[in-house]
Amino acid sequence: MILHRRLKIILKISISVLVLLGYVQFSQFALANNVTYKKMASNDRFELYVNEKYGYIKVLDKKTNTVWLSNPENWRDDPIAAGSMRTQLASQMVLKYAFMESYTVQTVNSYAGSAMKKGLKIKKIKDGFIATYTFKKEGFILPISVTINNDYVNVDILVNQIREIKKDKYRLVSIQLLPFFGAGSIKESGYIVVPDGCGAVINFNNKKGNEEYSQRVYGPDYALVREHNVYVTQYARLPVFGLKKGNVGYLAVITEGDSKSIINAYTSGSRTSYNQVFCEFIVREQDSITFKEKQWNEETFNIFENSIPSQTKYSIRYYFLDKDKSDYVAMAERYREYLIKEKGLKKNNQDKLPIYIELYGGVKKIKYIVGVPRNITIPLTTFKDAQEIVKKIKNLGIKDVVVKYTGWYNNGVYYNLPVNLDPEGVLGGRNDLQKMLNYFSQNRTKVYFDVDFVTFRKGSLLYPINVVATKSMKKVPTKLIRYSPATCYPDDNYPVLFMLSPNYVGRFVKSAISNKLNFTKNISISSISKMLYSDFGTRRINRLQTEKIFEQIVGYVKNKGYNLLLTEPNGYLITNANEIVDIPIYSSKFAIEDYEIPFYQMVLRGYIPYSTPSLNDYSNEWLWKLKVLESGSYIKFTWTARNEDELKETICDYLYSSNYKLWLDDLKKAYKELYPVLSKIKNKKFLEHRLLKEGLVLVKFEGGTEIIINYTSTDQKVYNTVVKARNFKVIE
Repeated sequence: MILHRRLKIILKISISVLVLLGYVQFSQFALANNVTYKKMASNDRFELYVNEKYGYIKVLDKKTNTVWLSNPENWRDDPIAAGSMRTQLASQMVLKYAFMESYTVQTVNSYAGSAMKKGLKIKKIKDGFIATYTFKKEGFILPISVTINNDYVNVDILVNQIREIKKDKYRLVSIQLLPFFGAGSIKESGYIVVPDGCGAVINFNNKKGNEEYSQRVYGPDYALVREHNVYVTQYARLPVFGLKKGNVGYLAVITEGDSKSIINAYTSGSRTSYNQVFCEFIVREQDSITFKEKQWNEETFNIFENSIPSQTKYSIRYYFLDKDKSDYVAMAERYREYLIKEKGLKKNNQDKLPIYIELYGGVKKIKYIVGVPRNITIPLTTFKDAQEIVKKIKNLGIKDVVVKYTGWYNNGVYYNLPVNLDPEGVLGGRNDLQKMLNYFSQNRTKVYFDVDFVTFRKGSLLYPINVVATKSMKKVPTKLIRYSPATCYPDDNYPVLFMLSPNYVGRFVKSAISNKLNFTKNISISSISKMLYSDFGTRRINRLQTEKIFEQIVGYVKNKGYNLLLTEPNGYLITNANEIVDIPIYSSKFAIEDYEIPFYQMVLRGYIPYSTPSLNDYSNEWLWKLKVLESGSYIKFTWTARNEDELKETICDYLYSSNYKLWLDDLKKAYKELYPVLSKIKNKKFLEHRLLKEGLVLVKFEGGTEIIINYTSTDQKVYNTVVKARNFKVIE
């Protein structure tokens, strides 16, 4: 009996062990089936792996001993994601495509549409692999390559190898690339950095899961119909985004296809339990067209570009940051290093502390003279006025003045094509222009003459609007629309503006440089700086091509020995600037964002001098003063000297409070208060920027100067010192 009982116990134990072993083996099999990785490449910094069945990517950063995954390991257990959103968690791409029978846009992800249907093939290449996804139902074949470099991981969509087998029925519209790369779970701490305006931070798990961030890099394509503006937003001028998770992070730089990209971000909540940021590349632009059958009946349809861009690839680089040095300051440093190494950014040391003044010359207006309407040029700031304004600024004790002169040539602002560029007669003509130049030279004042090579109102006999203007998808000249801030709908009272086709911009620039601007070596090109658009006319040009054209044009001007002032420039032009104005000091304040940061300024500081947007556009004086110091910016005003009462019903109606006499006292006070601080940080980079608590910011620069900025309405005690409400304190 005892022996029998012992045998039963031994048998039970043996069965339990076998069951346990079986469970372990099953678990290992299940785990291997889902996340078994094959090593594809390695170097001193990285090891790169891929799951050959589902396409999951794993990167080991040896420097920080951190593993980065393209997809969350436990995506099946996500308590929030449902339906196609759950399989997106396992996808490396999400495609939007047009169903041509109904002209609607639909989506499919790589897990459900390709990997689960045995449509994924992995091929090893030097330093990485190519993953080719076949979407059998939709007829798409999309290859992406993933490779490792000395200090980054590169991901390419091989655009020139994309195939559309069922093009008559399905056409590719956009590709969301690695939407969950490095995503932070609901249990992790961290944040996302987006290039909205000056820059903004989105905290993980901020309870804003119903909100989203989505911005097209470099702003809208002005050749397309824009949706009605809900409210005024800033634009994303830099092709970057970042993610910090725990004590590590990465900066992503969109290096190819940037002008066709959209940056998207979501926090945990309504979609999934993950915090994500990623890039979406546009393959085909889409627009809308409305047909009216009767006065009360209309129907709107989507229309799409016919072909895919003749682009080799769309590319993103992921730069992984050091442990405990992975915040947004480190991200800005890494992007600056990229600009230095890859784009030729050079340090522009300045011994000056400039204030920037934009002067508006003339503007066209319809006036009735003896009952007859005449389109005349109204002088706003003559060349003599400009001298007087600078003289009064100098009398305030301000040494360094930089003038941007807008609307100085024939017919003033936003009117003519840049054909003749003769100094406008009502401003004083060529004689007064030369006198102004002589005065500025004697008084150490730099003046940049702005030339608009993009927007215009009137064509000419040689260059009619129908020939030289950019065309929309409807094949008619695109009109630049201004939206009413009151109604958010187009302002019908605003004069119609057109854009010069990129096919013609280079011609006008070369003509101006060689023949018409020989009186100066300082040029401002505001519109080229910040506008980017396609041309869907006979000689079709997409935004990628326009970007290259504008880069070449600006390089040409620089090579001819001109100094360039750029206005809120897109990232691809930054390195060509001698000086930059109008860098945003705010973000768009989208609901998903938690706070704004001077990311754009962190990239530039110590290399290129830059200014705020015009401060007479802001009503809150204490706020803009604090923003000047937080962003390390020089100040700028936009002024006129006369006839501001004539601005109504002109294209410059927004200059109603621009008379310089109203602002001299403000300039004097701001200069006295802010420039002693700016002198301490001249040519110094940001070392630290930290939100101590809501409304309280610490900024530290090279050399040790710290500024504590208090945006709150009460005094705050920081580091044994009191910072008064809505004020700042300098610590050295």
